[in-house]
Amino acid sequence: MIARRVLAAAALALTGAGPALAQEGVPRNITLIVPFSAGSVVDIMARPFAEAMRAALGGGASVVVLNRDGGGGAVGAAAAASARPDGATLYFGPSGMLTTLPFLVPNLPYAWGALQPVCQTFENIFVLGVPANSPYRSATELLADGRARPEQISWGDAGPGTVGNLVALELSKLTGARMTHVPYRSSPQMILDTQSGALAFSMPTYATIRGTDIRPLAVVADERQPSLPEVPTLKELGYQVDWRGFGGVMAPKGTPPALVHRLEAACLDAVRSEGYRAMAANTGQIAPPLNAAAFGERLSAEYRNAASFLREMNLVR
Repeated sequence: MIARRVLAAAALALTGAGPALAQEGVPRNITLIVPFSAGSVVDIMARPFAEAMRAALGGGASVVVLNRDGGGGAVGAAAAASARPDGATLYFGPSGMLTTLPFLVPNLPYAWGALQPVCQTFENIFVLGVPANSPYRSATELLADGRARPEQISWGDAGPGTVGNLVALELSKLTGARMTHVPYRSSPQMILDTQSGALAFSMPTYATIRGTDIRPLAVVADERQPSLPEVPTLKELGYQVDWRGFGGVMAPKGTPPALVHRLEAACLDAVRSEGYRAMAANTGQIAPPLNAAAFGERLSAEYRNAASFLREMNLVR
């Protein structure tokens, strides 16, 4: 990043031109920081988005993806939050790095408000999944067994404070089911343990179980999904679970409003593009665009919910 800026400045000094801009006030070279490794679901979404945003900006713009994984997403979020608020570095990732992680990780190098919303770009659809040969035919049956046999049913997720974890905890709270939590750092291992029956169920994203024999009993979404039309939502089953997997593009705090507005317009165009929406459908995600204001309201609501729920679940450190 520094080398690129130095080379750009040198070129400008030679030509006598002003700053290279894709649109007025927008940097020509933009880096999207993804807080997970290459090949992750979020990374797979970020790459066609970067191309679509490049096209939306026009003017010879360059939008590249930079993977900064580690710390459950904290490393990438911190890198974006500490960048200069000039639009050249943006965050592309889940909401939880801003809304829940600050409650869970002591001495996190950023806080709520360190990144400001540009636009929502995706929703990750989580499922309650069981092994193919599981005796449970419905989520209601599974949770009833969790009440009848305390601590005898185990579930897996990506760790404390993640969306899948919060969904399972809220289900336990709503139903009185007492179950044993098994956190995973590796999604593939969680999938293998679900398939083998080592776990009674897990809470993965649908994208990570497509093509496997894991059987979804419920989806964590506001409505049934076209890719899983026969699988009910938790809401249909009577469980009012608030947590959702969603995320988007954010900019460092202090980015000028006029610049955010220009980035927001390009971001929304990118989400609506045919290529990005096709990728979302192919990976089992959905891509409902929200502008900066609506995305910000959703983030604020999740942050308020996390503040109370995480304390109630004794997860705040």
